[in-house]
Amino acid sequence: MGDLKFEEFGDIWIFLLTVPGHLFNMVFGLSKFLVISLPITLFHFAIWLWNTAIGLPETLFKAARILVGAGWGVLKNLYLFIVSNDWSWNSLNDFPSLTTQFRVLLNLGGINQPFDYFAGSYGFAVKEFIFPLRRAMNDLRDFIDFMPWPVFFALVLLLVYWVSRKIGVVMLALAALAFIGVFGLMELASQTFSLMILSIVLCVVFGIPLGIFMSASDAVDRAVKPILDLMQTMPSFVYLIPVLILFGVSPVAGLIAVVIYAMPPVVRLTNLGIRLVPFEVVEASHAFGATYLQRLFGTLIPLALPNVFAGINQTIMMALAMVVIAALVGAPGLGAEVLSAQGTVNLALGLQSGTAVALIAIVIDRSLYLYGERMQQHRKVGH
Repeated sequence: MGDLKFEEFGDIWIFLLTVPGHLFNMVFGLSKFLVISLPITLFHFAIWLWNTAIGLPETLFKAARILVGAGWGVLKNLYLFIVSNDWSWNSLNDFPSLTTQFRVLLNLGGINQPFDYFAGSYGFAVKEFIFPLRRAMNDLRDFIDFMPWPVFFALVLLLVYWVSRKIGVVMLALAALAFIGVFGLMELASQTFSLMILSIVLCVVFGIPLGIFMSASDAVDRAVKPILDLMQTMPSFVYLIPVLILFGVSPVAGLIAVVIYAMPPVVRLTNLGIRLVPFEVVEASHAFGATYLQRLFGTLIPLALPNVFAGINQTIMMALAMVVIAALVGAPGLGAEVLSAQGTVNLALGLQSGTAVALIAIVIDRSLYLYGERMQQHRKVGH
C-alpha cells in the first residue's frame, strides 16, 4: 500500500517527513474520486437514460426485430427437427435430439445472432460507461494506495469498531490486516477494496430502488422475481460471456460481472423488509395524511432497515465470492492472485491470497451482523 513498508520505521524522522506527502496524496485521490470521477459517472448515466428515453420507439422496434428474428430462427429449426427425425417405435430407445448441424443453426439463429446484433447496434452506448467507471475505480484505488498503512489500519479499525462495537471483531480485523501486510498482499488488497466498494455502491444504488419498486407493485414483483431467480441460479461463469463480449477483458468487465451476480439479495430483502412492515403501522401513517413518499421514508424504510442491511451483508459476501471468478475477465486484486496461483499450481500462493479474501469476508460479515443485531435491539426499545 503506497511506498511505505514496515521496515521504514527504522528511521522515525524519514517516516515523519513522508507522512505529510502520503496524506496529501490520499486527500487528493479521495477528492478526485468524489469531485470528478463519481459525478462524471452519474452524468454519463443520466445522458444514457435521456438518450434511451428519446430513442425509445426506435429501440422498441429494433428489440421487436431481434425477438422476431430469434423466434423465426427457433421455429424454423424446430420444424426441420420434426420433419427430419425418425418417429417410429424403433426410435423410442433414444430420445430424439437435434443433430449437430441443427444445434449450430439454432444457436446461431436464436441466440448468437440477436446478441451480436445488439452488441453491434448498442455496443458503443454500453461502452460509454467503461471510461467513467474505469476512472472511478482507478481514483478509488489511488486514494487507498496513497494512504500510509498506519492511517489505513487506523481507519479500518475505527470503522469496524463503529459498526460492530466489539473489541473482539476489531482484533480480528487487525489480525486480518497484519496477515495481508506481512505476506505483501496490501496492493492487491487495495485493488480488491476499490472493486468491492464500487460494486457494492452500484448494487445499493440500483438494488434498493428496485426492491422499493417491487414492494409497491405486485405486478412488478411477479415480473422481477423470476429474473432474480435466474440471476441467482445461473452458473456464475455464464455471466462472463456477455460481459466479455460487451466490455472485453478489463477491470470494468469484472466490476459488471460482480454487480450482476451480487445484486439479487439486496433487491429481495429490501422488498421483503418493506412488505413485512405491520399493516397497522402503515394504516396509522396513512390516517395521519402522510403521502406515499412520507410513508416510505418516514415509516417503511426505517422499519425495513434490518432486512435491508441483511441484504447488503449478503450482497457483500456474494461479491467477495465472485471476485475470484471475475478475475477471468480482468478483475484486479486478490482474485487475480488466486487465479495466478491456480495457473501455476502454487498451493502456498493460493492459500495466502485465498485466506486474505476469507478473512476480509469474515470481518465484514461479523461487523454487519452485530450492527444488524444492534439495530433490532434499538427498534425493540423504541417500541
